[in-house]
Amino acid sequence: MTDPTIILAVENSFTPLLIINNKAGADAKILRKYKEPAWNYQVIRFLDSNGKDVIPRKGQVYTKKELASRMVKALEKAQRPVPEALKKLQ
Repeated sequence: MTDPTIILAVENSFTPLLIINNKAGADAKILRKYKEPAWNYQVIRFLDSNGKDVIPRKGQVYTKKELASRMVKALEKAQRPVPEALKKLQ
């Protein structure tokens, strides 16, 4: 998540939200809503304005190429513009 292209795409095309998996309160409520275990590794989900997955959930997305590919798929599925620089990363 340090690549400038990824950062720019996140800032301009998405609304990021960090959920701490071992924190009580609102974070725990979100984990329960999406049936995410408290012990899991990082998960990046792409949700629409109703909180529904735009593309299927996938855990352990570690590479820049894989993250860029999922971002492109989510934007395409949502019929939103895809930055050319992001396409090149996939």
